[in-house]
Amino acid sequence: MKKEDLIKLGFVSQPHGIRGEADFRLINTDDSVLDSGSKVWLYPSNERSEISPNGEEWEIKKIRFGNKVIAELEGIRDRTHLESLLPFEIYMSREDFPELEEGEVYLIDLIGAEVVNTLGQKIGSVEGFSDNSAQYLLNVRMETGEVMTLPYVDAFFPETDIENKKITMILPEYSE
Repeated sequence: MKKEDLIKLGFVSQPHGIRGEADFRLINTDDSVLDSGSKVWLYPSNERSEISPNGEEWEIKKIRFGNKVIAELEGIRDRTHLESLLPFEIYMSREDFPELEEGEVYLIDLIGAEVVNTLGQKIGSVEGFSDNSAQYLLNVRMETGEVMTLPYVDAFFPETDIENKKITMILPEYSE
């Protein structure tokens, strides 16, 4: 599978313990799509890694979430084996993400969505997102060219139509 067709979830640069477990550094640990049995694609972060430059598919044998995210990959024999693969990036196919509950969205699915005002007029498009640890933020490229970053909350984004890739946005009011 091509790297461009996958979603980056994080990276690993160090082992955890002596049994070959990995210290996963995930972009999103609160609502991770990873679970035991998940198929992930690993790509080398630099030339020291013995992972193929074309990527390799691996399966997560066990994963634990806590202060750290610790994972055991199927086929890793020991710490030395894992160290030969380090450092690497973790990717997953969007098609392998778990099904969502009604009204939930994956932020990755919002990228490229048309942003409209409450009158339905296009005012921009979603360029990306981030997390300030209190809430998720959407980066909206406005029709004027500027990028506006706002919390992805109902006060600014009251409607999300994921099927039509359209989000309604209420522009913030500024006062001096």
